[in-house]
Amino acid sequence: MKPGEFAKGALMRLCQVTGDRRHRRRLAELGFVPGAVLSVLNRGMHGGLVLALGDGRVAVDALTAATLVVEPAGE
Repeated sequence: MKPGEFAKGALMRLCQVTGDRRHRRRLAELGFVPGAVLSVLNRGMHGGLVLALGDGRVAVDALTAATLVVEPAGE
């Protein structure tokens, strides 16, 4: 599943980041690592998302959001 498929505020767990090595490494530096818990805080007009990640917030564009494979966190 993709983060955009979840309701605002729903908890999800990151399973995988797809894309090229450079892209995956940059997202890992921001905290997007398998097992991280995310939630959608806000949605942009063109598919971008503001995600809660740990104690912070990260804005990602639609293409980046599409590289995140998530599942319900079940917490």
